[in-house]
Parts: sequence; C-alpha cells; structure tokens
Amino acid sequence: MKLRHIFTALAAAALTLVGCQEELKVLDEVQVSQSLVAIPVEGGSVEVTVNANDAWAIAGAPEWLTVSPASGEAGETVVTFSAEATDATRDGVFYINVGEVQQVMNVLQMAEKVETPLSTCADVNNNGVDGKVYRVKGTVTSIANTQYGNWYLQDDTGTVYIYGTLYNGATQQFTKLGLEVGDIVTVEGPRKNYNGTIELVDVTVLEIEKSLLKLEKIISTPLPLEGGVAAALLTVKAGDFSVEIPEDAAWLTAGEPYAIGDLTCVELTAAPNEGGARTATVTFKTTVDGKDYIAPAEIAQEGAIKAVTVADFLAAEEGTALYELTGIVKNLANTTYGNFDLVDATGSVYVYGLTGNGAIGSNDKTFANLGINEGDVITIIGTRASYKETPQVGGTAYLKEHVVAASVATIAEFLAQPKGTWCKLTGTLANLKSDVYGNFDLVDETASVYVYGLTTSFVAKNDKSFANLGLKEGDVVTLVGKRDAYNDQDQVGGPAYYLSHVEGTTGDDNTGDDNTGDDNTGSEVTGDYASNVALGTVASAYTDGVATVNGVENVATLKLGTSKLYGEGTITLPAGTTEVSYYSVAWKGNPTKLEFSVAGNVIATQEVAANDGASGQAPYTITVADTDKYTVTLAAALEAETVVTVKTVETGFRAILFGVQAK
Repeated sequence: MKLRHIFTALAAAALTLVGCQEELKVLDEVQVSQSLVAIPVEGGSVEVTVNANDAWAIAGAPEWLTVSPASGEAGETVVTFSAEATDATRDGVFYINVGEVQQVMNVLQMAEKVETPLSTCADVNNNGVDGKVYRVKGTVTSIANTQYGNWYLQDDTGTVYIYGTLYNGATQQFTKLGLEVGDIVTVEGPRKNYNGTIELVDVTVLEIEKSLLKLEKIISTPLPLEGGVAAALLTVKAGDFSVEIPEDAAWLTAGEPYAIGDLTCVELTAAPNEGGARTATVTFKTTVDGKDYIAPAEIAQEGAIKAVTVADFLAAEEGTALYELTGIVKNLANTTYGNFDLVDATGSVYVYGLTGNGAIGSNDKTFANLGINEGDVITIIGTRASYKETPQVGGTAYLKEHVVAASVATIAEFLAQPKGTWCKLTGTLANLKSDVYGNFDLVDETASVYVYGLTTSFVAKNDKSFANLGLKEGDVVTLVGKRDAYNDQDQVGGPAYYLSHVEGTTGDDNTGDDNTGDDNTGSEVTGDYASNVALGTVASAYTDGVATVNGVENVATLKLGTSKLYGEGTITLPAGTTEVSYYSVAWKGNPTKLEFSVAGNVIATQEVAANDGASGQAPYTITVADTDKYTVTLAAALEAETVVTVKTVETGFRAILFGVQAK
C-alpha cells in the first residue's frame, strides 16, 4: 500500500473502533460446549454437550475414536468420545451434521507435545484446508461480537475472521480475555469456509500483547458533502507515531498531530465531494523497537445523489455512489423487505430491498408500511450493486417519493374520480385506433373508457413502445392511468402504462359479451322511453348506460361513438315488424347523422340534434321533445328476425338511442 502521510512523534494506545460492529452470524442449528476433543495419551474419555434444534448425527470420525451416542434428536445431549492408549500422536477432524449445517470438531491425542507452526492470514485464506488447525498472529482490527468473540485479525498479508473465541475451553466467555482492538494476539483454531467467508472457528488465545495505541474517539464523521474536518483523539503510550492514508484517498489529508492534555489529536480534512459517498481507512500507528501497533479507522464523507435512468444506472460501476431512480414497481416478490423490479422507459433493474427510513443501511422491514403496490411509480435512492454478475439496486435502498399511488378500480369507479387521479384498471381491449401509440377503448362489466396511449413504462411522452407488446382487440389488459378528459370526453390520460395482459380468445368482441343485445331486456322502465327490442354493440358502442328522460329514471340506452371515433351498434327486430320508432339525441354541441342498414344495404338515414344532457358518462339526464322521436316504416313486414346495423356517420361521432319500439 502506497502511503502519503507519515508523522513521527508522541505515543499510541489500543484501538477502540466505535460504531464499526458487524451483525452477529450465529450458528443457531447446533452448539457445542467445546470443539476440540483432547484425549490423554494413556487413553480415556471426554464428554461434550451438543445442543441442536433438530435431529443430528456425527460423521467422519476417525476409526480409533469411539463415539456414544453418534446421533440424537433435538435438544441437549451429552456425547462421550473415547480412545485407547497410544504411542504416537494422532489427530483428526469430524462433523456434527444438522440438516445442511455442519459443526466442525477436532480430536487430538498427543503422545508428545507438537507445536502448530505459525501461519499467515494469507496462508489461511488462500491455501488453507477446512478442518485443519492453524496458528496465526496479528492485530485485532475490529470486534463484531463480544458474547461469542467474533472479531478480525490482521497481519502484513491480510485479514482473517475469527468466529468464536474460547476462554479456558469454554464458549461465550470472551469478555474475560480483556481483548481490545489494537492488541497483538496469537490464536489457534480450525479453518472453515462459511458461504465463501474464511473463518477460524472457536479459537484458543495463546498470547495477548496489549497495544500501545488506542483510538479514543473520532469527531464529526461522516463528513459533509461540502468538505470538512474530522478529529481523531488517541492515547499514545510510547514509540514513533504516524498516520497513513491510502494513495487512492487523495481527497483526504492529515494535519500535524498535537497534544490535548494526555491525548493526541489528528485533524483529517476532506475536500468537497462532487461524486458519490466515499470512505477511506486511515491507519494510526506507533512503532516501538521495530514492532508496529496499529489503530485503523474508517473516515466517511457524504456524496452527491445523481438522478439517472435505469439504463444509465446499469452502465455505472459498482460502489458506494448514490443514485436516484424513478420507475414503475413490477413483479413484487417480497412485501416484507421490498424486493421488486423497477422499470422505466430505458430498462428494468431488480431492487434488493427498500425501506422508508431515509438512509442506506440494513433492511428494517418498513417496506410493508409504505403502501407500495405493483403499478405504483416511485423514486428511490440506492447504490449500484450486483448478485452473481446480475446488476441490482443494493444497499438497502430507501424511498424518496411515492410519485404515483395507483388504487385498484373498476372503470365506473375510475370515471367517478376527479381529474388527475391514478388508478389501476383491468378490462378488454376494444376498437384499437392506433397500434403505434396504443389508443383504444378499455371495457369492463361496469363501463368503457378511451385510453389515450399506452406504453411499457412510466414516461412523460409516448415512446411508441405499445407496438412491442403484441396486444390485440379482445385481450384483457391491466394498466395504470390518470383520470382525464378531452373535449368533454372522459379518457385515461396519456400515456397510461402497461402492467400485464391475458390473451383474448377472439378479437372481434369489443364488449366482452356475446353481442346478443339482451343486456337491455328486463328493464323496469315502461312506456314511451322503453325499448321492446334487443340492442347490441359492434364497435365503439355501449349498452351499459342508463338515462333519466323527462324525469323517467333508468331508461336503457344505446350509446354510439367516442370523442374521436364513430360508433356502430345493432337493433334486433322480430319477424312481422313493419315500423320502428325511436328517440335519439346527439352529443352536446355536436349534432350527427345516423345510418341504418341491413346486410350492408342502407335502408334509412336520420340527422339528430345535439342535446345538453348527452355528455359525460351515464347516467345521463336528457330532456326530449316530439322532434327527437323518429319513425322508420318498412316496405313490407319482416319475414324473419332481422338485425339492423345503426352507426354514426359524416358529422358528429356520438349519439344516444332509447325507446326503440318495433311494431
């Protein structure tokens, strides 16, 4: 490591690194009173207490070792290990298996004292063998757990993790050793690879050399984005004192140390930070008779948060830099920790945990209280990470803003909302107007609404991604959109964004019914405004609305057309019909023309006047006069039931028919 700052002066003491504790990794499945079984050379037995949470079994014991019992059930069991006398030292490694978890055990019967050779941390990490006992010497750099004795030991070649420290052969007695950060310690214990982490397990402490350097406190860290000064206060007992800053931390400088009473103070100055959050490990050191006593400390500085697209985020390097991302929540996999895909117009990225605590850190399970559902649009802050080379938002990320909270609604409920309300809707795609921008009618059992554009992600301007979805008329689509209107025509404002769809069985049924037109039968309305024939729909036509006509409520209607599309419906006349009468009005401010045809042959046309009550959504409130009632007389009585097609043509798009009477 290249170093930029070295100072000689004063004295140092043992490091107490405040705020740098690792979460304890506890082996819950099985615990033992001791992991080393030492049998006398003249033969004998050793008892070990096994405490397991499930059935257990011993595997791999050497032939010369007798085990009783060799298996057991959940709970506490005393196991006896026995061996005959021996003339030569013998040892071995065996395991206590509980499910997929293994507790490593060592057995030793010594005929003569054989000292384990000293190894380096690099030897253990890179060339070590699981189960073999190693002896290493180094400095305590941080203590993760003081109950079991989990800590980090560092020498000139690297660092090894100590998982469990024995005191006179017993576990959970770590504090009795008086071990502190900065002490130089010699330990001995078996190696284990735990999910990729190399450990020495349940080590025995052979020697402790108390440190001559102690970091008492660091003031003002993390440092602010604008730059600032952190002060390190140390006790220096003897030797030549120095401060070492890694070469790659050029943003951090150390001032000359000075005395504050019995303490030594070092000021660490950080330059303004224009990038992401950053850290540097500063090493305080004192040297006595050629021996180094060290006290490492991590200095952190807040970083700028850069707003990026998902594509830019995926292209960024992994690290501690913070990024702001906005997108749609999709594929919500875990509602406790907040695991999901975040999608915008440029791509998709997996979010591995989201909290509401306003800071990057461990997952506090607050996601469940955030009210976030699939289809919502959110802005989050997180770091660029990866898992098995797959990019993800790591860190755990935190929520900055719940941009769009989309409630689930029927189309009728959606239409009853004020403009600007976002809802999640499911309905049948009908009357596809544009397969580039995604303009169509969305129909469910409650109503129909025009969708003015559909995209695959949350974008301000239509990106024409609808064409890649492969949607067609008849498909059942789930989307999220905003309540809007254009020229008094209600619509899902554009663009809405796509969540999922189920392929329809046919593409020619825009209403989801069987087009028999029987949804207008059974009306309780009688008299001049009731229909005695079946009304049906073909394209941009709706039979799910009612009107109050001249005070008569619940008059069944056939609505034709939308704000941009002509409408087409059907009237089914019974055999023997010679005359048909009906009421019809056009949309407010937009008179139109009706065209009636049978089998493609036009049999009648009629211009209809605009009506102030024909606007918005059902129920309509319409006032009509005799001039709004029309009659079509047939040349002869119909010989069979006949379907008449009626459509709006030439002028306005929309019209409403009711009171259709066949005579």
